Amino acid sequence: MTQTAGRWTVVAMTAAIGIAGCSRTSVTFTPSQDHNTLEQAEFAHYIAEQPMMTYDQLCRAVLLLADGDESPRSFENRVAELQSRGIARERWSFGAQDVVDRGVLAYMIFRTSNLPGGINTRLSGWTGVGCERYALKEVARKRIIRYGLPYQIPTGGEVMRALARADDYLADHGMYESAEKEIRSPRDVE
Repeated sequence: MTQTAGRWTVVAMTAAIGIAGCSRTSVTFTPSQDHNTLEQAEFAHYIAEQPMMTYDQLCRAVLLLADGDESPRSFENRVAELQSRGIARERWSFGAQDVVDRGVLAYMIFRTSNLPGGINTRLSGWTGVGCERYALKEVARKRIIRYGLPYQIPTGGEVMRALARADDYLADHGMYESAEKEIRSPRDVE
């Protein structure tokens, strides 16, 4: 094999690995119970015990974080509401039972919390390339979620912990109507 042919082989293999490494595989999970039948407190406890979280469950949890209420009750309405606010991306083609990864979780928290992003975050938001990765960096920098690879699947407990920290961030930055309450967030009770 000549030296030029060897270089092209390495370039082709690197490109193939890069393309395969960036592809998203669809993992589905069927929870043991329909979360739509649970009240808000029961839903939070149920989610914390799950080994992974579906997109439908995350949409409901993020709406609870954003509004304190969950007025859209169906999966399609939740997704439409989150997409209209820019919290969920329209290019995501998740089904209700698809498992979410750390990058999707971070992006939704990033958008809900109105975190300031750096230049890379803004560029990735405009282009759509790497937006979950840079959102994860920004959310990890604020210590809302621990950093990891964007395609790692968090447990329900990790998701609920990240949402509680996002709630603390929102309370600390005056995002709620009344900041004069003695107890503003779960962290104030600890």
